[in-house]
Amino acid sequence: MTADLIVHLGGAYLAIGLACALCFAALVQRLEPSARGASLLFRLMIVPAAALLWPLIATRALRAWRRSAA
Repeated sequence: MTADLIVHLGGAYLAIGLACALCFAALVQRLEPSARGASLLFRLMIVPAAALLWPLIATRALRAWRRSAA
């Protein structure tokens, strides 16, 4: 039972991470100034790391969104 819970939580974490990573890869030029002019290959390469680090990326994206709205 505990192992099932851990596997399901890990799957949910990765599913949310994949959704955030794909959004990040599409919007990387707006969120990260050093990535301006990034190629499609670069965007594909950052998806796995972005999927694992999605809480950090989501926090940074929210801060950028709040700054641009203000």
